[in-house]
Amino acid sequence: MVQHSNSVQIMAYICGVILLPVYALGPLSMTYLSSNRIADGDWQTLIFLFFLCSALVYFCGKYFFLLVRFLRSLKFSFTFDAKGIVLCKNGQSSFYAWSDLKNSKEYANCQMYCLVDSDGEHLFSIWEYADNYQEFRDAALVHIGI
Repeated sequence: MVQHSNSVQIMAYICGVILLPVYALGPLSMTYLSSNRIADGDWQTLIFLFFLCSALVYFCGKYFFLLVRFLRSLKFSFTFDAKGIVLCKNGQSSFYAWSDLKNSKEYANCQMYCLVDSDGEHLFSIWEYADNYQEFRDAALVHIGI
C-alpha cells in the first residue's frame, strides 16, 4: 500500500504552513515593491521588473497549486498490482487500470508524482517519502513509462 505516514503528513503540513504564504504573497510583495520604481525607472528597468514579476507570479502560482493539490490528497492511499491501482479515497475504493493513468506526471523539482486519469482528473499526489514509493515508481515505469 502506498500512503503517507503520520510523520510525513505532519512534515507536509508544516511545509504547507511555511510555503503557502510565501507562494501566495511573494508575487504580490514583489509587485508592490517594484511599483515604487515605476515613476523613477527608465524603460529597461520597467521591462526587467515586468518580466521578473511575471515569472514570479507564474512559478509561485504553479507551486502553490501543486502544494494545495498535494495537501488535499495527503490522507488518501492506494494499492497496485500488474492490472492497475485501487485508490482508497474518503472510505471509497476505485480501480484504475494502468492504461487509464497515462496522463500522470512526475515533478522532480517538487519530489512529487501526480496520478492523473485519462480524463485529466487529479487522483493522488505522492511525495517521495511515502511508504512503498519506490516500488510503485518501478511499477509505473514498467506499465506507463513515466
